[in-house]
Amino acid sequence: MDNHPVNLFSGTIDTLSRSLDLRARKHELILNNVANADTPNYKPFALNVEEALQKDSTAAPYSPMKRTDELHLPGRKEADASPDAVLSGADDPLLFRGDHNGVDIDAEMTALAKNSLLYKASAQLVASKLRGLKSVITGGPK
Repeated sequence: MDNHPVNLFSGTIDTLSRSLDLRARKHELILNNVANADTPNYKPFALNVEEALQKDSTAAPYSPMKRTDELHLPGRKEADASPDAVLSGADDPLLFRGDHNGVDIDAEMTALAKNSLLYKASAQLVASKLRGLKSVITGGPK
């Protein structure tokens, strides 16, 4: 018999969890941009969640934690976005207003709404996966 743990969802829950973490970070960045919409010389930041998830999926699934037994579960990666995934609008001179502030409030609010919808969709998918697991554990509806 094989003593290796079985991944029930082929990494789906881990990927969705990472997506939720990155979307929460993107939400913070957008809110920071909106809060600094009137700050002179402020350069907005953006986070490309899809790109960060792609980089994460190609990376080796290793953790800095040490496993002392083969049957222990592997550790989880940190949720902070890599510096490569966070982009600054500093290089786009077309975004600057007279006060050299690069925040476009309409674009930021649109990005906030889109990010919120995608966050809710990811949360619903995680909840659905966990309900399915609970159903399997309890033997389904009685």
